[in-house]
Amino acid sequence: MTRAGDRLVSWKYVQPLSLEDAIPTDRLKLSVTRSQLQDLPGEDLADALEELSGTEQQALFSALDPEKAAETLTEAEPRAQRQIIEDLTSDQGRSIFDRMTVLQLANLFASLPQEKMREVSAWLGPVRAKAVTNLLTEREATAKDMISSSFIARPATAKVGDVLREIRGARHEPRTLSYLYVVSDEAPVLQGVVDLRDLVLASDDTTLGDIMISPVVAAQENDLRDDLEKMFEKYGFGMIPVVDDQDRLFGVIRYNDIMKGPELNT
Repeated sequence: MTRAGDRLVSWKYVQPLSLEDAIPTDRLKLSVTRSQLQDLPGEDLADALEELSGTEQQALFSALDPEKAAETLTEAEPRAQRQIIEDLTSDQGRSIFDRMTVLQLANLFASLPQEKMREVSAWLGPVRAKAVTNLLTEREATAKDMISSSFIARPATAKVGDVLREIRGARHEPRTLSYLYVVSDEAPVLQGVVDLRDLVLASDDTTLGDIMISPVVAAQENDLRDDLEKMFEKYGFGMIPVVDDQDRLFGVIRYNDIMKGPELNT
């Protein structure tokens, strides 16, 4: 059973759901509509996919938009990942992989047979394909190989009310909203971090500089994966920013990407 808003949704109920855009001949028995699927947590959708097989699994996954499909595929167990990828077309794969980080892709590819991994690597652009290959073949992956560019950064002078209105209108992917990073006006030099809860509770006229926490725990671009794991274990953050030697923010690394994926290579 999972929760969508205030509604409890059981995967065992038998309200038929027609998935016209996925597989017209299939009808998947779930107690949610197609639009409601997009609001369910990726972890719960992954659990549901692992209980299905064949055309039902394919139909459910095909009903997800690319952003939700990427989130769900990342959360699925390796066996389900292999089954889902086997049924993807190249166009579907490109659309979904474009929304995944290099580290997520490397963790995903690590569970695939070599032949399939070579096939799906062709769905990536040459730069990302090389980065994924480096992660799969190098023992010492560094932070710059694993960063995600999906984060929110604003100057210290920005007002809380303006930032909240911008966030609400931008339809950010939920995983990017744990923290908001505060950077200087001239260059993206990391100055502080604001927890989303503090942002919501602050008055509209408050500036980010007034509620930010500084200094910020950050990883350096050349920190190794082992170092990053120790940082997550020590501080318990959901994500950690990555900076260069001049403290310029250029990406984040998420706990789930580092701590939940399979070992890439040993």
